[in-house]
Amino acid sequence: MSDFIIGDGIKNPPSKYRPVPFWSWNEKLETEETVRQIRLMHEAGMGGFFMHARGGLQTEYMGEEWFDNVKACADESKVLDMHPWAYDENGWPSGFGSGKVNGLGIDYIQKYLRYAPISPEKEKEVGDRIIHISDKHIFYYDTNPFYVDVLDKKVIKAFIDEIYEPYYKRFKNDIDGFFTDEPQVSRDGIPWSFVLRDAYKEEYGEELYDRLEDLFFESESSADTRVKFWRLVAILFSQAYSKQIYDWCDERGLKFTGHMVLEESLESQITANGAIMPQYEYYHVPGMDWLGRNIYDCLTPIQLGSAAAQLGKNQVLSETFAMCGHNVSFDELLGIYQWQMVRGINLLCQHLEGYSLRGIRKRDYPPAMGYQQPWWGDYKIFNDFVSRVGMLLCEGKIECDTLVIHPQAKAWSCFDCGENKGVEECNELLLKTIGQLDKKHILFHLGDEILMERHSCVRDGQLVIGKQKYSKVIVITDVMLDNTKRLIEEFKAQGGIVTTAEELPQNDITDNESITYTKRIFDDFVMYYFVNSTDKKQKARVKYGNQIMDIYGKLSDFDGELELEPWGSAVIIDNGNERVKKEKTRPQKITPQGAWKIEKCTDNVLTIDSCSCRFNGESIGDNLYMIDIQNRACSISGGVRVECEFSVKADYIPDKLYFVCETPEKFTIKINGEEIEKNVCGYFADSSFKKIEISRYMKIGENKFLMETDFKQPAELYENLKKAQVFESEKNKLSFDTEIEPVYITGQFALETEGEFKKLDKNAVRYTGDFVIDKLPESVSISNLEQQGFPFFAGSITLSCDIDQEGLVSFEKKGVNVVKFGGGSEEKTCITAPIEYMTKNNRLTVTLTNNLRNMLGPHHLAEGESYSVFPGSFYKEPCIWAPEPLEWDDNWCFVEFGLF
Repeated sequence: MSDFIIGDGIKNPPSKYRPVPFWSWNEKLETEETVRQIRLMHEAGMGGFFMHARGGLQTEYMGEEWFDNVKACADESKVLDMHPWAYDENGWPSGFGSGKVNGLGIDYIQKYLRYAPISPEKEKEVGDRIIHISDKHIFYYDTNPFYVDVLDKKVIKAFIDEIYEPYYKRFKNDIDGFFTDEPQVSRDGIPWSFVLRDAYKEEYGEELYDRLEDLFFESESSADTRVKFWRLVAILFSQAYSKQIYDWCDERGLKFTGHMVLEESLESQITANGAIMPQYEYYHVPGMDWLGRNIYDCLTPIQLGSAAAQLGKNQVLSETFAMCGHNVSFDELLGIYQWQMVRGINLLCQHLEGYSLRGIRKRDYPPAMGYQQPWWGDYKIFNDFVSRVGMLLCEGKIECDTLVIHPQAKAWSCFDCGENKGVEECNELLLKTIGQLDKKHILFHLGDEILMERHSCVRDGQLVIGKQKYSKVIVITDVMLDNTKRLIEEFKAQGGIVTTAEELPQNDITDNESITYTKRIFDDFVMYYFVNSTDKKQKARVKYGNQIMDIYGKLSDFDGELELEPWGSAVIIDNGNERVKKEKTRPQKITPQGAWKIEKCTDNVLTIDSCSCRFNGESIGDNLYMIDIQNRACSISGGVRVECEFSVKADYIPDKLYFVCETPEKFTIKINGEEIEKNVCGYFADSSFKKIEISRYMKIGENKFLMETDFKQPAELYENLKKAQVFESEKNKLSFDTEIEPVYITGQFALETEGEFKKLDKNAVRYTGDFVIDKLPESVSISNLEQQGFPFFAGSITLSCDIDQEGLVSFEKKGVNVVKFGGGSEEKTCITAPIEYMTKNNRLTVTLTNNLRNMLGPHHLAEGESYSVFPGSFYKEPCIWAPEPLEWDDNWCFVEFGLF
């Protein structure tokens, strides 16, 4: 195996190690289009996909057409050696079976424990929802009719019957398994279930009703009650939900994967999960998720990586990149994921690859990670690299000598569903301990006490948890389960060391405390993996290793000197051979001067997102944001005639100019008073963005566009909009028949921008002024192309300049995902820093490929560029996606585009 991994495996990692993206089935499904997209994924280096029902779906969920497309996926995956997975819900969180399970009655729906002072009025109000009346309080339950009781086995059995069984009946093992997404005990306080009373008495020999006061109020027994209660919640959840589904899958040769919710801290995971780590036992591929670009101190990947190693789960998944925004670079994507990989994550699930970007779909927690992105053609470089590292992390042996007892029991003891005094302090102490161990480069795991009850013992002076054994244990709190206390005493009695992070000596593997590392042991070599999770370049001396792997999988000599770019990493191999000293050369650096000639570029684009609007012939306003018009139209349940009018200015009309509209068949479209022929001639970016040639309708000067449609939605949509205000499961499966969206003009043109550009932070600018279609310039500066005719550009542009000497050119990229230097055999592709190239003649050619950010936005947030983009980032007026919209600016925010 070692020979394969370091040989053919590195060159072309097998599909089992390759990314498995969330493939959002959010449109009318067509088997031909489904197969086309699978082939595109295969070409881009994907190993499989999760077939994920999501908002916008217009094929009946789990109907015949749905399963026809699943079959097409299964059949094509056999041909391409890919791994098709089902996603187990219509939206999320998983468990409600698209509304059928929670529709089975009061036993099946989610419940929350509440209390109130005793009063006849309250008794009458809550009626048959009363649980118990103590000396001081009435205890009762509230309900969430849109989700389920995940503590009750019969509820999850109904979920399995509703979703899992139909898949197995049709496909058996033609799919790999199922992804479950964010099942949760509660997001609204302490959970309740009709099974809790009997389960508590069976587990502890006590009456839970006598202890309900302790869950909310301090007493001599409150800490003990809370620990018992929340331990039981965690166990019931893992047994009723995760284990029951895991066992069902395991018996049928299927795999179970997915992730829970609110894994980040001791407090966040209490009501949602009881405790997170015990859940991981019952996943074949346990997982997590990570939202946005921010990397901060938290428990999520550490908890998951620890439990997976202890339980012998070789593959560990992360659903990641949601909310990063379209302008996230490959450097940042790698940084986000590598911060997780160095903790043990090794299977990437990108969020989100949309079947379509039509309508609401384009705002579904971007970035879009699908074929619509201009950088898709070079995406395989990224996917190959994370697959190589994932394979090494998956197949190597883990050795870790230090265990930190996870202090969840302490958090339980402090949790009163109010101030929760002491929980945050305990969390900070745990993070401090983790930080100290990281800086000392001491490899460690967290030890969950429930997992330790199931899988731990002391043997030969080591504390064993499953597949891992530890000779040093760190305890940061005196609140522990009885079993843990017994194990610690036995551990000490056998000579085990109970210590602190401060007392442990530094590991001298490297001399830079800002770099995190892990290692894997193989028969013939050791792999060391170093990650720089900072925004500064880091240099370090590494003690071991004689080879280093580049992003293309090529191994070269390594002399121990390491330089990591911000968010960068290094895979170091030690095969026992001597190091080869490298000759340090310093090539002459040169800076190209002057203008760059435009050699070619993909079609430019103008985004139009505001207009004047009339409902049934009466004006509702000028300069209205288009997607807010749709929300206003939805408030008129009987339907409305909508007229949208806007202008496009042109000083030049190219031979081919295109109007791009998502559903042109639903609109009457007029330009300068003439109704246009809606002959679709291809698409732009997304196959639903239909192109219509309009050059003959256009004139120099101002051009008036008018779009008219009868806007009406099915009656159930109006009802679902009301339900969606209550719980996220309803919002996550909304689908509109007609949508009023921005439109686009594309073609070989530039946009004249005579207004004002103002510099913002996050490499962004604010533009105030008009856009006028003009001729493409012959040349530009290579920096700030957004201010030189390309503010909305989403594609590739090739530039060239003359250089009168040989040397090294080096750039910083902004708003650019891929840089290609030269051409033919001399071509070099850079998706991450350093962006540099050795010139060998007097002509330098550079192709820059950006992303969908400047085309699709968000364009109007007062903050400018956002690093946490969600559906609400795009709305000016209150709606289901943005009940409280973010602060707005009608002017345009673009990210900088070019090399600097």
